[in-house]
Amino acid sequence: MIFFIIAAAIIAAATAYGLWAIGQEHRIETTVHLDARANRVWAVLTDFPAYGEWNPFITEISGLLAEDERLEAAFLQPNGKTNRFKPRVLRVSPARQIRWLGKLGPGGLFDGEHYFVLEPQPDGTTVLTHGERFTGVLVPLMKSPLADAEQGFASMNSALEARLKTLED
Repeated sequence: MIFFIIAAAIIAAATAYGLWAIGQEHRIETTVHLDARANRVWAVLTDFPAYGEWNPFITEISGLLAEDERLEAAFLQPNGKTNRFKPRVLRVSPARQIRWLGKLGPGGLFDGEHYFVLEPQPDGTTVLTHGERFTGVLVPLMKSPLADAEQGFASMNSALEARLKTLED
């Protein structure tokens, strides 16, 4: 009888945690003002074979950039470890936005919707919003990796800005 009470308590606690955690969301959002037209920013962001030359965060990416296609990508963590993932492309609007969804395990455990949104400015520059929305029951347990990801986004934005400057020379 005690076994069933303990089992029921464990199940109830796990269920309560799951219901609470599934509602938790973590968002990373960075913005950078780039001295380049949106089509030039787009050209660099979509030149996947060149990522290894300039991108310190997403070091490899390949695949067809089209909705419902799968990409293959790798990102570098601050500890030097490379993580590989295969996100599904959600949206592609040329010179406007890219969105993909990556998952750790089955959906609902730890999902990340990554996005690049380009906003052309009247002066010929572009505001890039680069972010990701994380959802799933593991989000509350992933604070350190999420802080690392935020650093990665910032370093990618800086490297993108530098890449655009080298290409204009």
